[in-house]
Amino acid sequence: MAVAEGARKLTPAQKEFVDQAKKRMKDIRGMEKDIRTRMKTCSLERCKLIEEWFEKVESNKSQAAVEIEMIEHASENEWAERRQRVDYFLGETEREFETGYAILEHPDEPAHRRI
Repeated sequence: MAVAEGARKLTPAQKEFVDQAKKRMKDIRGMEKDIRTRMKTCSLERCKLIEEWFEKVESNKSQAAVEIEMIEHASENEWAERRQRVDYFLGETEREFETGYAILEHPDEPAHRRI
């Protein structure tokens, strides 16, 4: 893709960071798809919990996508701050998906009832 008029060119290290951030976002979207697919075999109660969780995680996921877009166009002075924000929101989103998987893998009934 051509560099827009007035936009600065990223250094190789900055380009690598942006590429890695985009890969992490792609992995997050893959986790979301996996969880949504696995929801099809969950109880109604478990699906409700996961849907509530999705509402909470969507904000961080959206903010991470915005920050990735912003860092691609950030000035040299803004780069360090934007990089921290990208890392923060991607990390928060990845941690939240661990919670989503934990909700999925939690048994539908307490262990003492299955014995």
